[in-house]
Parts: sequence; C-alpha cells; structure tokens
Amino acid sequence: MESPERPPQQREPLQQALRQEPLQREPQRREPLHRDSRSRNLLLGLLLLTALTYARLWGVEFSWDDEALIVDNQVTGALDLESVKAFFTRDLWSTTRLPTLKSGYYRPLMLLSLALDRAAFGLSSAAAHAHSLLWHLGAVAALFALIRRLLGAGPALAGSLLFALHPVQAEVLALVAARNDAMAAALVLVALGLLLDRDVKWPRLVGAFAAALAALLSKESAVLALVMLLTLDLARWRRPGAGARYASLLAALVVYVPLRRLADLDSAITPTADSLRLVAASSIDIAAIYGGLLVWPWPLTPARHLLYLPPLHQTLFGLAVFGVVLGLAISRARDRTLAVAGLLWAALAWAPTLAATLDKGLLGERYLYLPLAGLGLTAAAALPATLPWRWLAALTALAVGTIQMRLPDWQDSRTVWERAHAHAPTAFTAGGLAWYYHRDRDLDAANALFVMALQGDPPYRDVCDLILSSHMEARQTQRAVELGRWAIEERGCPRGGLITGHYAVALAGTGRWDEAVTVALNRPGGTDAPGLVVVAGGRARAGDLKSVVQLARQQKDPVDFAGRVAKLLRLSGEADAAARVTALIRK
Repeated sequence: MESPERPPQQREPLQQALRQEPLQREPQRREPLHRDSRSRNLLLGLLLLTALTYARLWGVEFSWDDEALIVDNQVTGALDLESVKAFFTRDLWSTTRLPTLKSGYYRPLMLLSLALDRAAFGLSSAAAHAHSLLWHLGAVAALFALIRRLLGAGPALAGSLLFALHPVQAEVLALVAARNDAMAAALVLVALGLLLDRDVKWPRLVGAFAAALAALLSKESAVLALVMLLTLDLARWRRPGAGARYASLLAALVVYVPLRRLADLDSAITPTADSLRLVAASSIDIAAIYGGLLVWPWPLTPARHLLYLPPLHQTLFGLAVFGVVLGLAISRARDRTLAVAGLLWAALAWAPTLAATLDKGLLGERYLYLPLAGLGLTAAAALPATLPWRWLAALTALAVGTIQMRLPDWQDSRTVWERAHAHAPTAFTAGGLAWYYHRDRDLDAANALFVMALQGDPPYRDVCDLILSSHMEARQTQRAVELGRWAIEERGCPRGGLITGHYAVALAGTGRWDEAVTVALNRPGGTDAPGLVVVAGGRARAGDLKSVVQLARQQKDPVDFAGRVAKLLRLSGEADAAARVTALIRK
C-alpha cells in the first residue's frame, strides 16, 4: 500500500531538511578538538614525534646571532620596569653591544621571551632551545586544529607533518635568535583559528585581536594575517566574511603602529637601488634555491649569500620538480580552492623575506618557516581521501633522519661555519669562518680564509676591516703591507674604512714611516684611531713629544694610546723613540 501523499505544508520542512543535510555533516568535523579522541591522539603523536626529533638540541650551545642577541644582550638580563620599557622602545639589534645598530626589527615580545629565559634559567642554552621548541609545537598544534576544521583529521595530520618535520625548519629550532618566527607563526595561526567561522562572537574577536597583536610584536610578518584570512574566506565562500572578524585584526595593527614608532625605526637602513636591481636580476636563482630546498633539503646551511649563489644549472632541477609536484597537487586536489589558498599563503609569507635579502644579502632557511604552513594547507587539500600512509611514513623517516644528521652542525658558532664552508664553500663562508677562527686566536687558519674571502668573485669586502690587523697579530707585518696594497688597489676595499689605518700601521711596522704617515693623514673621512697611532709615532720619531701628549689626551684612554704608539715604534726598530714615549706614560 502506497503512503498517502503529504500535503505541501508537511513536504516543505522535509525538503528543507534534506537540502540542509550536507551542511549539517560539515560541522561534525569542526567539533572542538578535545571532543574528538582520534584527532587528539593524532596530534599528540605528532607533537611527541616532533619533540623527540629535536631532543638533541638540548645539548647544543648558542651560536651565530645567539651570541649577540642572547649572550651579549644588554637589556634582557633583568625583568625590571626599565628593562621592559627598553623592550618596547628599542630596535631589536640596538639591544646588543652595538647600541647604534638599526635593523628595522621591532620585536619586544621576542626580547621579553629571552628575558624570561634568563630570569628563570640564566644563560642556559638547553632551556632556551626547549622554550623555542614549545613555540614550534604550539605552531604545529594551531595549524593542525585549523586544517582539521577545514578538511578533517587525516589531512590535518599530513599537512602538519610537512610543517613540523620538514628539515628546513631546523634552523628556527637550532638558532634561538630565530624563535620569533615560531612565535609569530603560532600566534597568527591561533588568530586565524579563532576567526574561522562566519559568525564569531566577541570573546573570539577579542582573543584574535590579542593573538594578532602579540604576533606583530614578535615579528613584522604577522601583518599578513589579514590577507591570509581573506584568502581563506574567498576559497570557502567566494567573498569576505563578516567585517568584525577583519576589524579585530585591523585593531591589532592600529595598536601596533604607534608602539613601533616608540622605537624610532623610521631611520632604519633601507635597501639601496643596487640591491634592488641585484635581487631582481637574481630572482630565478633565489626561487631555485628555495624551491630546491623544499624538494631536496640538502645541504642545510644558514650561510647562503645573494652574491655567491651556485650556478643556476645546479639548482634549477629542484625548482622544476617543485613546480611539477605543486602543479599536480593543485590540479588533482580534493579541494582545489583550499589548495590554491595554501599556495597563496606560502607566497605571501615568503615575499617579505626578500627585504632581509635586500638588506643583508642572506638567504635563510628560516625564511621558509611560515610559508611551510601554507604549503601544509596545500598538501592537506591535495591528498586523496584515503591517505598514502606508507608514503607519509617513508617521507617522515627521511625527514627525521636528515634533521638528525644536521643538528650537530649547530653545536656552536665555529661548528656552524665550518660545516657551512665545507658543504657550500664561497667567499662569504670563508669570511664568516675566518672571523670565528680569529676570535679563537687560530690566526694562521683565519688569515688564509681572510685572503680566500677577498679573492672571491666578487670579493667579500666585509673582511677588509680585519684582514690586516689579523696578520699583524700573527707577526706577519710584511705580508700585511703586501695585502694592504692588494686589497685596496685590486680588490676594492674602501679607502675610508679601517683597512687604511691598518695599512698605515703595517707600513710603519716595516719602517716605512713617511709613507705610513702620508697614508694615515690622507684617509678619506679623516684619520682614524689606528692612523692616529701612526701619526703620533711619526711625531715621536721627530722628537715632538708635545704633539704626542696632545694626541694622547684627545683619546678616551691616553695611557693605552701612548702604549700602542710605543709598541709600534719598537716593532719598527725605533727603540729610542719608544723609550721616550714609555717615559711619558710613567710620568
């Protein structure tokens, strides 16, 4: 017997319910994470694996930028009101031993995190690395939660695995000074997670505002949160969501800008026209380096410089493979719009890192940290409904193995640069390694590397200020004279730099006093401190001790100045003049 036909007023609610059924299934994936035991277990397993992978970092010392920003930091040694004020009113790098440095980086929460480390554990590198790892785990958890609500637990695991354990992430974990990348990423992802739904209540709006502001105070790239949210909205709804969600992020920016002005960063160094042209001309090479690292992350080294990139034919294959994999992923993605959104996230997060390349010439693996969150979303959206678990396990094992092989490279600054020079030798790595050899008084090794750096094409001229003084310290005065002429006349070392004063000292040390005094007095920009020692020595040789006294009194430490004059005179065989200057010191 057929069922009696329902009247229209009874059919309509049923039809509406049937039309709404697909929409009712989606929120089931978006239940709070703590209610989904499978998701919780997957996330906990991922976090445990990540923590175990980076456990070796707890035995790694501070290295490279850590020495300046942590060990030698002048404001993070206390947590009093004056120190906290300095966090919010100083350029990040002006808090080091060189307070005149202007990097343009305003990162007060990064400084606060370093101060908390120091207050609780002193200068413990193990505690500092553990703190950095916690931020990375927080970023992984925030990305997992966000992707899970968009695509489900399985894709969330795959995308978060890529972000958590890709070997290029090791630099952010190994270099405590790069902790701000993990801080900003974690806080941005938290803010986006709070604003993911169309209708967001005020507690979530306030939470997103706080997270976004904290992200901005950790690293400037957090300004991208607005565009990342818009990208997600367009991918899901083809239009922006409620304006209040964007207003919460804009409010964070409105608060941030006046705070940034407290640090007087408007006068920070800006890229030159030459550096802009160089980056533009090298754009394919730069893309090839980063694309290749994403596909085959080897060698992992922090010491890549814009002027010393490998030939394009050595890196183009990696970029091509990355392009092919990305094209296939998007073309076959289960959710193509979210896959494209993730790619846009990655591109947007990577683009601002070119500012650091413009300023310092560095291509850091840390610059891929936040972009990998976008690529994690792309991977999650591209994978099939049934995940290729064997492939994921194999790639995870390869990633973990690569990280284990390279973490020992970060044992200390000297080891970092030794490995960098061994894996990717350039004039830049030679100069960097030479600096640490010189610091450790391994002068013969340092001097050979200084020369190698200046022999490079182009010469790495950052060594100009140290190459001659290092040879003088090694008692290679005649060699310093030869190198001084070569460095200035053939390798482009600036005559207005310290090298001119050091060249004058080397000339005087070999007895060529007249030439030395002329070089010191004719230095562009005026005679510098080493040059003044030469001038005073010349006056002492002529018996004009009154001029020597006058020059000494103009220095911060007159006794030390006179002592250096006497030492130079003795080196050149002027024992009588040296004795007269020594007698002045005793008086």
